[in-house]
Amino acid sequence: MTRYFAPSFRIVVNGARIRADVSAEIEQVQVVSKPDTLDTFSFTIANPLPKMRWTHTDDADLFREGSSVKIALGYVDDLQDMIEGEITQISPSFPQDGIPTVAIEGHTLLHRLQGTNNTRTFQSVSDKDIVEKIAQEANLQADAEDTQIQYDYVMQPNQTDLEFLRERARRLHFEILVQDKKLIFRRSQEQKSKTYTLVWAHAQMAVAMGSNTLPLSTFNLQMNASKPATSVETRSYDPMSKQALVSKAGPSDQTSAMGGNQKAGDVSNDAFKRERKHVHVVTPFGSQSECDEHAKASYNNKAMGLVSGTAETIGVPDLRGGQIISLLGVGRRFEGEYRIDEATHVIGGDGYKTTLSVKRNSVS
Repeated sequence: MTRYFAPSFRIVVNGARIRADVSAEIEQVQVVSKPDTLDTFSFTIANPLPKMRWTHTDDADLFREGSSVKIALGYVDDLQDMIEGEITQISPSFPQDGIPTVAIEGHTLLHRLQGTNNTRTFQSVSDKDIVEKIAQEANLQADAEDTQIQYDYVMQPNQTDLEFLRERARRLHFEILVQDKKLIFRRSQEQKSKTYTLVWAHAQMAVAMGSNTLPLSTFNLQMNASKPATSVETRSYDPMSKQALVSKAGPSDQTSAMGGNQKAGDVSNDAFKRERKHVHVVTPFGSQSECDEHAKASYNNKAMGLVSGTAETIGVPDLRGGQIISLLGVGRRFEGEYRIDEATHVIGGDGYKTTLSVKRNSVS
């Protein structure tokens, strides 16, 4: 059982753990995880006069751009690996008052998929095939779910590989991320089981419910009934058969209600007593099933905009972007499961805290 005191961290640079005297000068460590974007790490190190070790001596070479970094966070004798990436930014600060510092920032190896715009075609491939090819080009391993959809022709039109894969993911209601050296392409996780339950204003309940229950320090949310669509219609064209392709999706196609009684499209329809149909006219599809998948994905992407919020709890390394958590004590309409859209872990002068951006596609 984790004991949530004595926060600690471990930083490894180019395969070697930084020495204790260096760790002692680090003022703050932060790790941010968010599917479909670049997970980031940063740490700030004191650079006091007169030596100014991290800008004016050879020791500054320890933190050079391109250096590999692995960070583990947690508590004494209970650290978990959080991120592996490369240093991309170095920011010295020389204030009028106070101690100079150097901020070191970097990203997972997903950053290798940006920087160059490519125009190319893929023929007779699945999305799994595309991900595996792009991963190989970036010297990454691939872990891609197979959608069982084969495409005759896919074009990457003047896009970075990251932009291109994001677009492919949105078409399927998938997400992309990198863990260590593995490029992951997977279904959005709202159907997965919850990892933790966070309880607001009932500390005794949180303790009584077990080790996977945490106190919810703060929670702010917004329910926006105008965001979801009551239905989505995708219109396209099959150039081979010269036939129109039309697909529709609605609340019955929602992948999960996340513990709520009212799905996103039904909430919007009940509130405004009128249909809010989104029509997409898109590039040609090769089959009706491809068109159907696009319509369902588009509906589910919009449904996740119904409820959004930010939450803060004690520092827990297990909480990562893409996971499902349950929130209690926040009112009967809003209690239930939420998808972590972004998880920010910070160890600093105030201890170890985890801040979450969350989303939900239903209310009760």
